[in-house]
Amino acid sequence: MTSPAPRDVWLRVLSADPTATPSQTPTWLDSVCRSDGWHDASRLYRMPDGRTLILPLVRRPLVGASTRGPVPVVQASFPHGWGTGGVLAPGGATAEDIAVVYADLCRNPRLRTMIRPGYAAAYTWARISAEGPRQRFRSTYSVPRSTHVLDLSGGFAQVWSHRFTSKARNGIRNAERKAVAAGIDIRIGNTPDLVADFYRVYLRWLDQRAQQWRSLRPLAALWSSAEPLCRFQTVAAMLGADCRIWVAELDGAPVAANIALFHEYVAVGWRAYGDRAFAGSSRAQELLQCRSIEYACDIGCRTFVMGESGGMNGIRHVKERLGAIEFDGAEYTFQRLPIPRLDGARTALRSRALGLASSVSLPAPVSGRGWRR
Repeated sequence: MTSPAPRDVWLRVLSADPTATPSQTPTWLDSVCRSDGWHDASRLYRMPDGRTLILPLVRRPLVGASTRGPVPVVQASFPHGWGTGGVLAPGGATAEDIAVVYADLCRNPRLRTMIRPGYAAAYTWARISAEGPRQRFRSTYSVPRSTHVLDLSGGFAQVWSHRFTSKARNGIRNAERKAVAAGIDIRIGNTPDLVADFYRVYLRWLDQRAQQWRSLRPLAALWSSAEPLCRFQTVAAMLGADCRIWVAELDGAPVAANIALFHEYVAVGWRAYGDRAFAGSSRAQELLQCRSIEYACDIGCRTFVMGESGGMNGIRHVKERLGAIEFDGAEYTFQRLPIPRLDGARTALRSRALGLASSVSLPAPVSGRGWRR
């Protein structure tokens, strides 16, 4: 094992893995490090048969740790808010590949290492975790996660006709008519002004959520600090054309925005927000989501990963209307000591609170295609 992984080898393995996602690229890791103060801890594994594996990984000292003696280090692939990581390998990671990495992390987890593999490897990680080695004075556990994924095979015409529900198609047509009638302008790109407009929509959405449910107000500052403007500026600047932003504007003011990321055959819907005072009735967010899906089809992507829904039933229902299928998975934590499971506490609190707020104005449907009670 070599760490950090040499970039030339990483790029070769990346190009040979058809399941590789935008968040498994070296550029993405550099974005994480530059934006949030992590350091490159990527790992290169050379198997006895010559097979080469890459584990994108970042590390940083534990907050508040003393600089005297060995500094406790936490690692992640990737930190919360930064998408999924996991193993890259030519042709895609096999069960044997994942078992090697899993055993290595069990032996040397530093203080704590958290892995969030993508949906394509979720079943294999679950099986390896159930059968994997256990080390004395080590603690491992998993937290269930799920993500929605849309199959883009056949192109956008096939997606529109056979994967979007009739309700979704009618809603998008209606949203397009409303957009024209209201004079909504949709801008696309990744320029600094589009990043700023996206962030304005996010802050407006955050404020409306806090006003909607009084218990959320103390958390608004926490969430805005967890999603700083510099994060999106860094990603847009470093990914270039592989990061695209859609912003819907009304009278020069942004009312809905989303960000999608692209790498070879995989597209990822990274963030999407809307001004509820307007975007809710106009369905502008669905319209932008449709535009990003169409763009992904046009550039040859085979899947569109819509991500987790954060416990919000309304968002889950929208994704399923657009034809996405929910895949169960998990994030895996390897610890040197059996310390309490505090990883993701802020994220879990945020998701639970947002789910509660969502239920106020977005009641769960009693039936519908693809709906899971």
